[in-house]
Amino acid sequence: MTLLKRALIAIAWIVALLLVAIYAGSEYKLRKTFDIPATPVAVPTDSAGLARGRHIFETRGCEGCHGAGLAGNVFLDEPLLARLIAPNVVRAIRDYSDPELARLIRHGVRPNGRGVAVMPSSMFYNLDDADLGALIAYLRTLPDKGADTLPATSMRILARVGIVTGKYNLEPVNIIHDAPRPSSAPDPVMRGEYIARSSCTECHGSRLEGRDDRPALSIVRGYSAAEFARLMREGVPRDGRQLTLMARTAKNRFVHLSDDEVNALYEYLSRPPGPSKS
Repeated sequence: MTLLKRALIAIAWIVALLLVAIYAGSEYKLRKTFDIPATPVAVPTDSAGLARGRHIFETRGCEGCHGAGLAGNVFLDEPLLARLIAPNVVRAIRDYSDPELARLIRHGVRPNGRGVAVMPSSMFYNLDDADLGALIAYLRTLPDKGADTLPATSMRILARVGIVTGKYNLEPVNIIHDAPRPSSAPDPVMRGEYIARSSCTECHGSRLEGRDDRPALSIVRGYSAAEFARLMREGVPRDGRQLTLMARTAKNRFVHLSDDEVNALYEYLSRPPGPSKS
């Protein structure tokens, strides 16, 4: 056997062992369970509660991942990364009690204790009990219009490397599960912080500090109230650039925010630098 052939065989064994280690390590993390209790929340049945639940549903972007009517959707399919399936929510939650559904939304933990990936529970964690209960109530009213089957989620090599190295985490890992939540009190700045932390952290980071190509929301200090309102309604920044993601988010989600909510958000995000009230 030639030296070159021996070297190629050795490399092949190293690659095979590395792939096995990556798969085993990523599976270990994906199968981890989280001991988070399923705490009851009050779920309203009146028309006002359902209307509030619909408002939370529309402004927090549930259909952005799960498709129209939450019928389920393939929202990412990259050959070397992953195929990620947002399931048919209406069908899935039939098997959830209200406390289990509250835990899934707020903590990213399924009834079997395993964590979800990608779903922004770290953002939904900041919803107060009233809004969380209202959202659950509204979700229970939706009809099932989904297809009979969807393909399965598949974590491919780059995703598994990211999981092993800590670049990608299950959502419960990203949450401080006993952290205090922002108040939804009528005070405009407090109300604005509540809206920001339960609406904007998915893209702009848990502290609104920005991530990747998405700016820190301290940028709003340079906006007038009218410029900010246009950003939220149309997705157009003060310099008039075309913002694909923000434009889509504004037109699909933030257009449903009331004027008072947009004003409160502006009051919070445009305030001078200083200690947070949270």
